[in-house]
Amino acid sequence: MGRNKTLYALEDGIVRYTKEVYVPLPRSSESREVICCLPKGAVLYKTFINVIPVTEVGSFKL
Repeated sequence: MGRNKTLYALEDGIVRYTKEVYVPLPRSSESREVICCLPKGAVLYKTFINVIPVTEVGSFKL
């Protein structure tokens, strides 16, 4: 991660942002501290950033 929270990919490709429902472990500190303060029925989401590399041309011969 660079300055100003800039994210750099190591490969050329398509960047995809996905969000998934986050359920912490029942005995973790997050569940005791964070979930107790949320209103009933609230859902936590975790963001994932994936880079799908560009397919390479397979025409190399020795």
